[in-house]
Amino acid sequence: MQIVYEEGDADYEEYQALLMEEIVRSVRQRLEAAGLRGKQLRELAAHIAFDVGALIDGSQVVSTDDDHLVPVLGFAEGRMRDQLLLSHSGGGSSLHGFVAGIVRNEFESAAR
Repeated sequence: MQIVYEEGDADYEEYQALLMEEIVRSVRQRLEAAGLRGKQLRELAAHIAFDVGALIDGSQVVSTDDDHLVPVLGFAEGRMRDQLLLSHSGGGSSLHGFVAGIVRNEFESAAR
C-alpha cells in the first residue's frame, strides 16, 4: 500500500466529516432505538460522538503499560484501495472538531 499525504488536506477533511456524520447518525439511531428522545437524545449523541472522535484523534490519552497509544487515522483510496491517505501534516485527525456542526445539522434536518 502506498502512503499518500494530501496537500492542503481537502479530501482528508471531507472524509473526516463524512466519517463523523456516519458516527453521529449511527449513535443517534441506536439511542432512539433504546427509547431516548428530545434534548437527552441530542446531548448524549453529541457526547458519545465527541468522545469517540477524541479517542480516534488521539486527543484523549490511551495508555499501554509503558507508553501512550496515539492513533493516526487514514483513508484507503484508489480503485484497489491501495493508497492510504493521511493528513498532510502526518499527524492525527480532528474528528471531534466536526461534532458540534454535524450534530446541529443532523437534528435540525430531522426536525423539518
